[in-house]
Amino acid sequence: MSSARSPFGMLKTAFDAVFRQDVALRRGPGGVRVVLKGRDGALEAPPTPEDLERRRREDELLQAREELTRLLDEEHTSRATMRHLAVVEHTLGRVGWQALERVPLDVLQRALQQLEERVSNWSARGLACLRSRMAVAVAERLRREGQPSGDAAAALDSPPQAARKAIDEARVRAAAPEAGGDDAEQALRAAYGSLIDPSRPGA
Repeated sequence: MSSARSPFGMLKTAFDAVFRQDVALRRGPGGVRVVLKGRDGALEAPPTPEDLERRRREDELLQAREELTRLLDEEHTSRATMRHLAVVEHTLGRVGWQALERVPLDVLQRALQQLEERVSNWSARGLACLRSRMAVAVAERLRREGQPSGDAAAALDSPPQAARKAIDEARVRAAAPEAGGDDAEQALRAAYGSLIDPSRPGA
């Protein structure tokens, strides 16, 4: 018998640690599956297709949000000039992909237009995914809801007093970047969020 300190013993120990693991059978809705047991004896089921799809959607959302935020952060006035796209950014952070159902359709249409006008290189996977999802959502909602009146998009073109004040503050801060613009940016995002009706279906 080889000792634990011999080369063969250490190799056997490493092999056992990596490859030897108890297995068990578990019966579920999809039939019988082989599952692994951890060192404490607890069953470790492999991820289901539903788990994998949920993780994929979560990863796509995170990447899309991060890349959209970086895009809007490139210039201090981006959220003031691309208000509709800023609404989408804000709502994605609040409700995830449900934002594409919750944001008023005409605002979503204008946001998609702003995104396509701003981005020329779609190699960024998050932005490409966002563009694709927005386009699909617009097409599906147009089929369900018909052409929107445009009132919500017009409200952002001429925002209410709270949003206008936040936008003006952001522009002033942008003119003097040494003063810092974080507070104005947060106020601007909050004002955009207040334009979304929380009682809208799909929340």
